[in-house]
Amino acid sequence: MITPCRHRFTWAVLPALAAASMCLVASCSAEEATPGSTAAAEAPPDANVKEHAMSAEPAPPEPAAARPSEPKVAEANASAPGGKVHACAGAGRWFPADPDRLGRLVDAYLSVQPPDLGAPPVALIVPHAGYQYSGSVAGKAYVTVKGGAYKRVILIGLSHQMRIRGATVLRVDAYETPLGSIPVDIEARDALLRCPVVTEQPAPHKTEWSCENQLPFLQRAIKDFRMVELLVGDLTDEQRSTLADAVRPLTADGTLLVVSSDFTHYGPNFGYVPFHDNIAKNLQALNNVAVYRITQIDLPGFKQHLTRTRDTICGRNPICLLLKIVEPWQDVRAAPVAMDTSGRQTGDWTNSVTYTSIAFWRAGEGLTDAEKQTLLRLAREAVSHFLKTGEKPKVDPAKYQLTAALKARGAAFVTLKNAGRLRGCIGHIVAVGPLYESIIQNTCQACKDHRFVGNPITEAEAPALTVEISVLSPTRRVHDLETIVVGRDGLIMARGRNRGVFLPQVPGEQGWDRTQYLTHLCGKAGLPSDAWKDPQTEVSRFTAQVFHEEKPKK
Repeated sequence: MITPCRHRFTWAVLPALAAASMCLVASCSAEEATPGSTAAAEAPPDANVKEHAMSAEPAPPEPAAARPSEPKVAEANASAPGGKVHACAGAGRWFPADPDRLGRLVDAYLSVQPPDLGAPPVALIVPHAGYQYSGSVAGKAYVTVKGGAYKRVILIGLSHQMRIRGATVLRVDAYETPLGSIPVDIEARDALLRCPVVTEQPAPHKTEWSCENQLPFLQRAIKDFRMVELLVGDLTDEQRSTLADAVRPLTADGTLLVVSSDFTHYGPNFGYVPFHDNIAKNLQALNNVAVYRITQIDLPGFKQHLTRTRDTICGRNPICLLLKIVEPWQDVRAAPVAMDTSGRQTGDWTNSVTYTSIAFWRAGEGLTDAEKQTLLRLAREAVSHFLKTGEKPKVDPAKYQLTAALKARGAAFVTLKNAGRLRGCIGHIVAVGPLYESIIQNTCQACKDHRFVGNPITEAEAPALTVEISVLSPTRRVHDLETIVVGRDGLIMARGRNRGVFLPQVPGEQGWDRTQYLTHLCGKAGLPSDAWKDPQTEVSRFTAQVFHEEKPKK
C-alpha cells in the first residue's frame, strides 16, 4: 500500500513566487499569482534606454552634444607601465568624480551587514544606475565579497549605445577610476580574444557605464585584483555555449564573475507599460518571476519569461551568459540579496527602473558530519520542548556550532517515525530562512502533523521517535524528463494551480521506475495520470542530503 500524502506540505500563497520562494508546509493545493493581468507591451526591450544618472530626476535621452566626451585610451600610469589605460568616462555623471567623496560614499554602501550565504560568492548580478538610485542595492551585493581573496574579476556587461556583434574585449592594460587604476588580467583577456565569438570592438567600450559603474565598488570591497571587461550583445544558442565554454575555465578559485544589469524599465520613457494600476505591486511580482528563473539556473525559463512578458531587463544577454556558464555546476546556489525601484525612491511611478542584486555561490559536497549532528540535536531538542510545552524552543546560539552553512538560507524536511511508521513529515521546498531555523520550525510542525490528529504524538512517545532530516538543494527546471534519475531526484510538478512533490527517497521506497514516479506525482498534484507528457506541465528537480538518528533517544 502506498501511504497517502507520504510527505505532507502546503504551498503558501506568495505573490508571484514572492522572494523567489515556494513554501511547502501542510497540504497539496496551490495558487500562483502572476505579474499583472494586463497584456505586456508588444515592443521588445530597447537596448538604448537611458539609466538613472546622478541627478534629481531620471536622466532623459541626451542630445549628442550633451553626452560626455569620449575618453581616450591614454598611456598608462605607474599602475600599468608601458601599457594602455582606459580612461574613466562616467565620473561626475554616474558617481562622484572626487576620490574622497567617492570613497566615502561607496564605503557607506558597503557598511551594511552581509547576508549568510554559506560560502563566498562566485558570481554576482548587480545594477549599474547612478549611485544615488542603485548604490544601496549594489552595496548589499558587494558586501558579500568584501575582504574576499579574489584575484581576478570578469565583468560581463552590455552596450547601451550601440549594437555589439557577439562579444567584445578591449586590448588595454588597465582601467582608470577616480580611486586609481585597475590592472587587466592579460592572460584571461587574451584567452577570451581567442574565442571565435569575441572580437575587439573599441567603440562600445568608450563611454559604456554598465561595467565601469562596478569598478569603484570592487576597488573598495576587494582591492587587490585584476580584471577583464566583457561586453555581450545578442548571441545565438551556439554562440552562447561557445562563449560560456571559453569563460568557464577562467573561473577557478579566486575568480569572481560580475554581471551588470538593471531589471524592469517601466513607463513611457522606456516604451514599456504592461500595466497601469498597482504599479509597485506588479513591478515586484514581475521581478520575482525573473529572479525565480535566474536563481533556479533556468536559462530556458528565463528566456521564456522575457518572450512572454517583454520584460525590459537591459542586461538580459549577460544574465543568459552567466546562467549558461554556471549551468553545469550542480552545487551552485543563488539567492536575491536586495531589490529596490526608482519609483519608490522618488515617489513617481510614471517611469521606474527596478534594481536587483543576486549572489551565486557553490555549496561543495554539502553538510559535514558535524553539521548534520548539530541539526539532529536541534531537531531532537525541539521535539522534546514542543511536546512538553506546545511552543517552539528559543535557540541559544552559544550552545551550538552554528556554521555559515547552517546559518545560510536552507530548505529542509523533518520526518518523525516510530518503529519505522510515519508519525509526521513537514518541510519547505524552497528556503525561506536560515537552515537551522527551518529545522526547528519544521520539527515542531511535524509533531502536530494533522494527518494524525486522531492519534497525535504525545510527550510519552517522544523517546521512541526517530528523527530524519532531508536538506534540499535548490530546485531546477527539468526540460528533458529522460534526465530524471530515480533515487537521486526529488520532483515538483506544477500546472496551473495544481502542485505535487515527492522527496528523492519516495520512489525508491515504493519501487517505482521513472514512468511510475511521474505518474504517481501527477496523482499527488491532482492532475491526470499522463499530465507529465503535456508541455504545459512544469517539472522541477532537487536533490537532498538525507540523514537520521541511528536509534531512538531513550
